[in-house]
Amino acid sequence: MRTRYIVPFKRKIIIDDHWEIPMQGGKLRIIEESGYAKAIELTFEKQPLEYVPSFQKRAPYEAMTTITGHDERMAFVKRQLDNAATFLECFHDIELMTEEIEAKYEGETPEEETRLSIKSISMGRHDSALPLSFDMFTRALMAAEKYDGPRFEVAFVKSARKMLKNQEFINSFRYSFLLIESLYGNGQFKTPSLQAALKSNQEFRNIVELAIKDMIPAKNDRNSDTAKLILTKPKADDIINHLVEKRGFYFHGNIKRKDAWKPDEQDSAESLALIAIGIITKITMKAAEPMFVAELEKRHFEDAMHVGAKIVFEIKFRFREPEENFDRQHQVNITMPGTKVTPRTALAVAQHFLHEFQHNQPVSALCEAECKIQETGEKVFNLTFHAKED
Repeated sequence: MRTRYIVPFKRKIIIDDHWEIPMQGGKLRIIEESGYAKAIELTFEKQPLEYVPSFQKRAPYEAMTTITGHDERMAFVKRQLDNAATFLECFHDIELMTEEIEAKYEGETPEEETRLSIKSISMGRHDSALPLSFDMFTRALMAAEKYDGPRFEVAFVKSARKMLKNQEFINSFRYSFLLIESLYGNGQFKTPSLQAALKSNQEFRNIVELAIKDMIPAKNDRNSDTAKLILTKPKADDIINHLVEKRGFYFHGNIKRKDAWKPDEQDSAESLALIAIGIITKITMKAAEPMFVAELEKRHFEDAMHVGAKIVFEIKFRFREPEENFDRQHQVNITMPGTKVTPRTALAVAQHFLHEFQHNQPVSALCEAECKIQETGEKVFNLTFHAKED
C-alpha cells in the first residue's frame, strides 16, 4: 500500500527552487501553487494495510459510527516535521500545520485497493463560529466614539487566548500573568511581596473570586498541582499564592533543574492556563465597562426603532391568586429591537416576562403563558405550569 501525507504551511511561503528528497525511507516534495509553497507531501510505499483506519460498527446504544486505526508512521512523520519547523523558527516566522495532516491511502495492487475501507482522512482543529449579539457590536461602536479601546489589556488577553487555542498552555499562562502583574503587582517581584501586593488589592481579589466561580475544567489535566488545588475549593488567597509560585517556575525556572518544565509537556499547565485566562477575562470585561452605560442601551434601542427593526411580542397568560379558585387572564406586550425571532431572542423574552411576573405577582401562581408576534401571529413560545396547590 502507498501512503501520502500532506502537511500545509500556515502562511504563504516562497521556495524559489526545490526537488524531491528522501525522508524516513519515503520521498518528500514541496507542493507548489501559483508560485507559493502550499504544503509538504511525503510518500511511502509498501506500507502495511494495518495502518489504514477502518469503520467500527456501532453498538445499538451508540449514536455514531466511529473510525479506528493506528497509523504508526504518522507519529514519526509529525515528530520529525515538528522538529524541523522548530529549527526553521530560529530564523523565520514559519509554521507547519502538523495538526492538520491529510493522509491518503492507495492500493498498490487491485487486491489492496479493494481492501481499503477508508482512502483518505483529514485531521484538524475545528474552529466553531462565534455567537455575537448585534447589540454587543453596536455598543462597541458607540463606546469607541468617546473612549479609546483598552488596547493594553487586550494585547495580553489576545495572546493568551491564541496560545490556549494552540494548546500552548505554558505561554498562555505567561501572557495572563504578565497582565495581572502589570496591573495589580505594585512593582513587586519577589514572591512574598508580590503575593502580598496582589492579596491586598480588593479589586483584584473580587476578580479572582468571580473567576473561581466560573472555572472551566481542564480536559487533559487531572494530576497537576493546579488541578489538585482546584479540587479543594480554594479561596482567593490560595489561588493568588499559587499563581505567583507558578510564575516563579514558568518564568524563572532554570533548565538545569531536575524538575525543569519542558515545552512538549503542556498538559500539566492546562488547569493553570484556564484559571489564569479566566481571571484576565474578568479584567478585560471590567476594562470594557464603557460599552454598558445606560446611555448606550437607550441609544441602541432608539436607533433600531428609527430604522424599523422592531418586534412586538404579545404574551397572554393565566395565573391564580392565593385563596382563589379561578384563573385570571392578562396580556402584556414586550417590544424588542430586531428583524426576526431567533432562539436567543425568544429565550430573552421568556426570561424577561418571568422576571416581571415574579416581581409584580410574587405570591401568584402562573398557570400558562403564550407568546406570539403581534404583527404576524407567529408563535414564539408556550409555557405551561402543572404544579397544583395543596
